[in-house]
Amino acid sequence: MKRKFERKDFFVIFMIVSGFFMFIMMGNGYWRENAPYRIGSVNISAKLDDDGLLHVRETSLYSLSRSNRTASKRLHLSYPAVLESYLVKIEETAGFVREVSSSPGGFDVRVFLNENIDQFTMTTEYKLIGVIESGSDIAVLRYRFWEPNSDAMTRNVSLSLELPEKIARNLTRDRIFVRPFREARVAIEGNKVTLYMRSVLSSASCEIMILFPRSLAGTMKHAINTTISTGMIKKENEANMFQQAFLSGLIGFQIAVPIFVLFFTFILFGIEPQVKSEAGYLMNSAPGYLLNAVVKNPFQEADVDGFLATLVELNNRGDIHITEKSIEIKSVSTSMPTQQQWAVQTVKSLGESSSGEIEIPDVNEPDLNTEDFHRHYNFWQKHTMKVVRSGRFYENLGSIVMSVFSVFFMIAWSLILKFLFANWQVYLSFPDETLIVSIVLYINWTLGWLLLRIPKSIFGRWTPSGRLFYMEWKSIENDLLKGAQFSDEDLAKLIALGHMQTLIADRKRVTARQLTVMRTLQKLEMLLTDRHVS
Repeated sequence: MKRKFERKDFFVIFMIVSGFFMFIMMGNGYWRENAPYRIGSVNISAKLDDDGLLHVRETSLYSLSRSNRTASKRLHLSYPAVLESYLVKIEETAGFVREVSSSPGGFDVRVFLNENIDQFTMTTEYKLIGVIESGSDIAVLRYRFWEPNSDAMTRNVSLSLELPEKIARNLTRDRIFVRPFREARVAIEGNKVTLYMRSVLSSASCEIMILFPRSLAGTMKHAINTTISTGMIKKENEANMFQQAFLSGLIGFQIAVPIFVLFFTFILFGIEPQVKSEAGYLMNSAPGYLLNAVVKNPFQEADVDGFLATLVELNNRGDIHITEKSIEIKSVSTSMPTQQQWAVQTVKSLGESSSGEIEIPDVNEPDLNTEDFHRHYNFWQKHTMKVVRSGRFYENLGSIVMSVFSVFFMIAWSLILKFLFANWQVYLSFPDETLIVSIVLYINWTLGWLLLRIPKSIFGRWTPSGRLFYMEWKSIENDLLKGAQFSDEDLAKLIALGHMQTLIADRKRVTARQLTVMRTLQKLEMLLTDRHVS
């Protein structure tokens, strides 16, 4: 028979696939935090001369970890900037610098270190032309002051950019744009623009743009004419701001909304078990269907065990008589609770003989048709769930609402993952330790998966009376299981709580008559759990 694709199969597949991506993500954060070396501080001093040539001196403090003996330094320029000259050097006692590649577009160098060196200072000097763009309505100084370093996280980046007097004279903060915008602290001090960033991810580049009147670029021989405009710059900056704000909002949503939904549901609807007055909360007289629905299944999901317990109670009262192969209906009155009446009708649907006995067929009998039996059982279950009333929200909508909400929650998480893989620099909106951010996202993913997997399994036990009812019955259940002998009333309660198979196996404390009753009930259980309806 072809296997049916069940909901749990989706959960397994989803967990494997999502867990794989989370493993990659957390591994990325772990290895970046445990890189071969760290750049503890970077001090950049830059000066723009009157001709538009940018002179830069950069001092970086490197700290090595483990037995690593190499470090790197790179500069990759963005159009239209061009590298005119550069020099990278370290202390003579630390090691030596070897050029890997260089071009007008930048350079890559590798530093080889001597033994017993765990910290060194690198000094980089270079000159750039083409950092001034003369656009359609504005002139722009565009300087990418930090390039990604794939080996290490960088901390404490400071920039001091000295400008010609004619540019600095009327410069305001709203004419300075930094990418990524959230991390940097920018100030104007005389004719200098100062900037500080606490951390920069190894895969993130940092850029500053300063806008000034187009006429001032006319006298700079190294200025480049481009199509850049004020509107283009503002649009690009707004896009970056929206991207980071959107990501921040998604993470905030993931953290706040699950708590809000659960709290709102609890306050508005209440989720403690509520039972009609005819049943009450009396511990010693609580019927089997109530224990089954509230204690075993806290959301009134009365199941087969509750149905079988109801039959045992009817047998104990003498309304029916359960024998080895059949059930005899003794009396049915309209004063019976509705769920008991439907239990009798369910048994009758198997076919009543002239003597009033209903023979229990074997599940393996050929041409067995249990369609009518299942239909009556579903009616019994529906009426039972009406009698036992728990929190209305979870009773009627909980599974659907929580499942839909969980799927939406996971979609939000997937969008975050997409943003992070697409553009690592959005991390700069958050704390500088990527491992911590990865763990937070993993926790959010786990929460969403759990809500999807078990959307309504424990909430009914949280309120004082609901928890008290549950705990008192669990205590009584334990006491019953420890008893030397089981009375007929104990038998009904334990069957309702799902212990019928244990009772059948425990021959010493079960009488022959009780065992006969349970064997018959076991045949009914097999009919109800058999999914084949001919």
